[in-house]
Amino acid sequence: MIGSPPVLRPREIDVARLIAVGLTSKQIARKLGISPLTVRKHRENAMRSLNVHSLAELIDATRRLGFVNTPSEPYRTTNG
Repeated sequence: MIGSPPVLRPREIDVARLIAVGLTSKQIARKLGISPLTVRKHRENAMRSLNVHSLAELIDATRRLGFVNTPSEPYRTTNG
């Protein structure tokens, strides 16, 4: 649909939030109980969905869309 906002899966949002607070892929993987390669795939999928090409653009886009509220937002998963 033209003009519809991009849709991210819950895990892609989780990964983007953790990137925004400065965690590395290894740290995100440990926190979420997944492999660093899975973190990378979620990051790539989120970046593709948002049509961005850098982590700075990913963080900016997720903030503008309301997925990440502040630079120091405490971590919380989309599941609660």
